[in-house]
Amino acid sequence: MTKPPALAALPYLTSLLLAGACLPVLAEGSAAMMMPDGSRDMYAGLALTASTAAASGEQRPTVLRPLLQVQWSNGIFLSASGVVGWQLSERPGVEYGPLLLGSNDRDPHDSRRLAGSHPIRGTPDLGGFYSFYLNPQLRLQSRLSYDTSARGWSSGVELQQALPELAPHHSLSLSVGLDVNSGAVMRERFEVVANGGSAPRSYRPGGGVAGAGAAVNWNWQLGSSWLLHSSLSGYRLGLEAADSPIVERRQSLTWSSGLAYRF
Repeated sequence: MTKPPALAALPYLTSLLLAGACLPVLAEGSAAMMMPDGSRDMYAGLALTASTAAASGEQRPTVLRPLLQVQWSNGIFLSASGVVGWQLSERPGVEYGPLLLGSNDRDPHDSRRLAGSHPIRGTPDLGGFYSFYLNPQLRLQSRLSYDTSARGWSSGVELQQALPELAPHHSLSLSVGLDVNSGAVMRERFEVVANGGSAPRSYRPGGGVAGAGAAVNWNWQLGSSWLLHSSLSGYRLGLEAADSPIVERRQSLTWSSGLAYRF
């Protein structure tokens, strides 16, 4: 799968937003810590997703993506976003553990606009997470991961606020996040080497802020088993990333809505 250049830093935001949703938290709070031994919490479904950013100047159609989240009482969890982890904490209000993060690949030959950029291997990234609740509705979470393709480090921090219930069976949450990448990660994703080729100019970014984002998530419990999940997220690339010739748009919006069945 080719990673859209303008969205090159978005997997790190996605890791924050989705890892935040896929850590032992599913609307109600630290469910895994309260689950009986041998139990599990799982939902599966489909969602329509679209973004304002297009790959290689092409139209980016609305796509159908799976919704899947599973977590067990032993703290292991996974999701369709490619996040697998293990929540090891037994202390209420504190969560930490290892993460395995899925990663997309990219081939510069897939697009003229990618000329001069580096190929990206879609190998899984390794890392860990730590989060704690400032109060029952406000959570601060962080992530540190090793990019196995770039051989560098990526980190992120996110603040997530659950809002008061506006109506029965409805829940709403807001989140803001910031991503920081090492120079090796930034160069793999945004460096361009002209070498007399079709690339407009050479560009070599340094490490630093990859971008910042915000998201709103809305869950509507349709019944004892059915859940309607919708989200809207925005992301703005940092200066080092945005100045790359392969980036068409510094800002992007992504929205998604889907129906899931909870087992």
